[in-house]
Amino acid sequence: MHWNRRKLFQLAGAAALAGASRAKAQRTPAKSFDFVQVDVFTTNPLEGNPLCVFPQAQNLSDDQMMAITRELNHSETTFIQPSAGKGDAVVRIFTLRGEVPFAGHPTLGTAFVMAQTRPGKTSLLLEEKVGPIPVTLAKRDNGLYLEMKQNDPTFGPKYDDSEALAKALGLTVDELDRRYTAQVVSTGSPFLIVPLKSARTLERLTPESRLSPSDRQRLGAGPYYLVTGEDDIEARLLNGASEDPATGSAAGCAASFMVQYGNRKPDTQFTIHQGRFVKRPSMIYASASLQDGRVSNVRVGGYVVEVMRGKLEL
Repeated sequence: MHWNRRKLFQLAGAAALAGASRAKAQRTPAKSFDFVQVDVFTTNPLEGNPLCVFPQAQNLSDDQMMAITRELNHSETTFIQPSAGKGDAVVRIFTLRGEVPFAGHPTLGTAFVMAQTRPGKTSLLLEEKVGPIPVTLAKRDNGLYLEMKQNDPTFGPKYDDSEALAKALGLTVDELDRRYTAQVVSTGSPFLIVPLKSARTLERLTPESRLSPSDRQRLGAGPYYLVTGEDDIEARLLNGASEDPATGSAAGCAASFMVQYGNRKPDTQFTIHQGRFVKRPSMIYASASLQDGRVSNVRVGGYVVEVMRGKLEL
């Protein structure tokens, strides 16, 4: 029997299509998960700190949440699951390195997404690994204003060697604001708060301006938050080679530090500007109370804008 080349190609193509159809029929159907992307601590899209939120993540495993976070490649991604207690929902926060107990802009961004399906709510209680975090909601001219109450601060080790600190950051001692001693503060995540004299010093900092591993281990702090300003505060958070556009958890620590040491009056809201150097300007509003020498009622707020919705298939 003689076969021409065309006939052979037709038969081969038909066999391939049949095989593909069988494989598709045997493959497990893909599951889709809705997500919402928002920008936090801004009223303008493409500014502030981006966050991806998965509103219905109850069927995702820890490994899947970690893989999704790495796929999206944001600094944090959050996953909302049904309440395990008296709150409105469990919120899992993942960074590119793993799950964290608390983070500021993910808390407010997640609350913003939750508020879209809860009209009339003026407050939410988010169950995070660090504990329940209350968030208040208020409609204002600029949009929905959200404010979280962070845990009361703990004050850790001080970095009282000004010369060593300045050298580690590539600065001179005179550029540090030596009225205050750099100190580790935590309201759920520890940061070394470093006061500087001027915004010009902020401009000189580079990703190479970093503490040594031994300093970080001794202080028990990861990222450090550099702050300056007499009226509005400007800040930068450097963490190795990366820079965060807006850091709500660090802002709460900075507010605690400044109220504790008299740089800001208790219960008076002030603004922290961040993100200028990565072209994502952000505005964070912070305040804290002081009673009997102890800081409490740490509040950090801001606006959030939605920029994207989509589905992820697994």
